[in-house]
Amino acid sequence: MKKKLIGLLLVLAIGFGQQARADEGMWPLFLISQLQDSMAARGLKLTAEDIYSINKACVKDAVVRLMNKQNRMFCTGEIISQEGLFLTNHHCGYGAIQELSTNEDNILANGFWAKSHSEERQANFNIGLLSKLEDVTSMIIDSLPTGDDESARSKAAAAMVKSVAAKLKEALGDDKDMYVIEVVPFWSGNRYIAMYYEVFTDIRLVGTPPENIGKFGGETDNWEWPRHTCDISIFRIYAGANNKPAKFDAANKPYTPKYFFPINIQGPQEKSYAMILGYPGRTQRSTFSEGIKYYSEKERPMRVKVRRDILDIYESYMHKDPKIKLMYADKFAGLSNYWKKFMGEATALKKLSIYDRRKAEENKFAAWVKNTNNTKYANVISMYNEAYADVDKYGMYGVYLQDGISNSQPMRFAMGAAELEKLLMDKSKKEEAKKAATEMAADLDEDFKEFYEPIEKKVLASVLMHLVEDLDNATLPKALTDMATKYKKDYAAMAEMMWNKSVFVSKDKLAAFLKSPSLKKLQKDPIYAVTSGYTNEVTKNMQPEIMKINAKLGKANRLYQAGIMEMSPNSLNNPDANGTMRLTYGRVLPYNGKDATFFKEFTTSRGVIENILLAMLNSMHLPDSSI
Repeated sequence: MKKKLIGLLLVLAIGFGQQARADEGMWPLFLISQLQDSMAARGLKLTAEDIYSINKACVKDAVVRLMNKQNRMFCTGEIISQEGLFLTNHHCGYGAIQELSTNEDNILANGFWAKSHSEERQANFNIGLLSKLEDVTSMIIDSLPTGDDESARSKAAAAMVKSVAAKLKEALGDDKDMYVIEVVPFWSGNRYIAMYYEVFTDIRLVGTPPENIGKFGGETDNWEWPRHTCDISIFRIYAGANNKPAKFDAANKPYTPKYFFPINIQGPQEKSYAMILGYPGRTQRSTFSEGIKYYSEKERPMRVKVRRDILDIYESYMHKDPKIKLMYADKFAGLSNYWKKFMGEATALKKLSIYDRRKAEENKFAAWVKNTNNTKYANVISMYNEAYADVDKYGMYGVYLQDGISNSQPMRFAMGAAELEKLLMDKSKKEEAKKAATEMAADLDEDFKEFYEPIEKKVLASVLMHLVEDLDNATLPKALTDMATKYKKDYAAMAEMMWNKSVFVSKDKLAAFLKSPSLKKLQKDPIYAVTSGYTNEVTKNMQPEIMKINAKLGKANRLYQAGIMEMSPNSLNNPDANGTMRLTYGRVLPYNGKDATFFKEFTTSRGVIENILLAMLNSMHLPDSSI
């Protein structure tokens, strides 16, 4: 499931969540010693070394990084027992729980609690435990080329990051296969830190509440306070000999952690110190003002619109059939999670006047550059303005590739055939083409496991509609614009025709094609023609302009961040989140969320009943006098 982290409170109480007001910043661990006094003033009893240390057991040893089988991070968890038991959000365990569910044993809907270790069920993800951080800035930056060619610098930096990570991993010797090492840029490439993760692959589901409790309120309540959901799922880490990572084996034992969190059943009290320690995905909080305008007025609203249309199609069928609901549960949750996030961002960016506040910061920076005659940063603002003028022109094409085409399963399958087409075009690579087709065929059972024709046909029509109606038709593939003209923009009819003529709409059709792949048939396939035409436009024809934009933004970001630190050398500047462990701290307090609205710092089970009753009344559409 494609989703990002929402960190859990370290002072987590089992039951309904607490709300904390935090100081500004998601702080990397290498800065927390400088926050010691500020955290202590709010009630922290621990030292910075109690939170992060490589010499002794500490708090960070109980924070787990949930990763897929390719070791890509997607969530956070907390170890809560000496036998490797860890909590994570219900929505973080959602994909694994869905995979373990069947129509006969639907644990996603009904919940699950293992009564013994033997009843725990193998989950399809890994976890990483952060072992240590290592500053490798000089190893990267000292070898980079100087000059104005930012693209060359970026390529060199990427190559050095890969090389340094490989060298550090090799230096681990016999333990190297148990670790993932990521070399990560901070402050837009002004500093590089290596993250060492010990990776455990034997993870088992221990317990989950029923979906109507674990996901109570759905996306209506997600990303907001108050919440009344029991947003937890529980897993256990298993290890092999010597408490080390090992492949799944019945003989494996529960992992003994270096540190685990005791549970506070009562929960925190008002004004209690609270902190979040976890993996907050990625943020763009330092985005330039013109970028803020682009995201709030154009990019975010369009993502919301495209996703909402697809979600409506999902829901129309999921409500009718529990089998379809289970089949599409993970897709729906992943798509809707960020639909709500993007909607909130589009609203909040305007409501909080982020553009004006960012503009004021940039004006202050420009004045400092002028007053100090610092030529190093003289062109930063103009670079930003030029880059975002081009982003406004080209940026939406990537959005529709991600949120449109990639969310249509037949179109996504067609995207996967691009390499096969390339091989079929070269007669000398007949065997390679045959091998590629065989590899594609091997994945068909998995590809079509969550595929329902009526849903996918309507999603295809919706994606076609957005491409034609929302984008400059001059940049769209001729196969699509000709079709739209022929069918007078009847997108349902277009989707029906494409469905009848494409091999990417059923497992049997695609399997038959892959047994004897034909270049002519592939290129004539209407879904492939539209999909490949669009992806080629974005990844090839627009690529020179996109590369210029990225180079300009990369250089402007790097110089702006360096300039801000030079302008205010005594200020502690928190970098954007980048998939690494971060700490946020504050106190548990109530707050005024909006005009005439007061939120307490905790919620209770009573709110669940009130929300249910309110939803029932709303569904009845009663006049005010009847309530």
